Amino acid sequence: MVCDRCISAVKTELTSLGAQVVEIKLGKVVIKDPKHKITLQSIENALMKHDFELIIDDDTKIIEAIKAVLVEIISDLPIEMTTNLSATLAHKLQKDYTYLSKLFSNTLEITIEKYFILLKIEKTKELIQTGQLNFTQISYDLGYSSVNYLSNQFKQITGMSMSAYKKLSNWNRKPLDKIL
Repeated sequence: MVCDRCISAVKTELTSLGAQVVEIKLGKVVIKDPKHKITLQSIENALMKHDFELIIDDDTKIIEAIKAVLVEIISDLPIEMTTNLSATLAHKLQKDYTYLSKLFSNTLEITIEKYFILLKIEKTKELIQTGQLNFTQISYDLGYSSVNYLSNQFKQITGMSMSAYKKLSNWNRKPLDKIL
């Protein structure tokens, strides 16, 4: 779940099953089932209507938690991290970063850092599309040291410059939760 609409959709589906939603946030839902009639299968079916999935496997939970932390960082602009990404993840997830990094890389065949860059590029596309910020402001808000650094990364990943992307009539964006 990345946005308020996603959270609302999940809450609506779970409530329609008879669950009491105790807590709902990015990547996590806590419910009460007072009548003990809700099955995991019914929850999975309800979530699948919106292209969500129920995560039970511990490794998958950790990987999804990593993704959720990274999306949370990207969603709150400007990015103001007082520690580096590895320390932030280790602290938030209460796990050794080496373990997190190996699990993520071995499972998804991409490093956490490269995944974070992909998220930043998608966020750049979103910010270009809204037209509220210029390229320099976008690079600053996303934590880049210069607009040139962002521009080079953007072109390397998308195959086009930010200016060329801005001129497109059909923006090709992916939801942040569908990057991998």
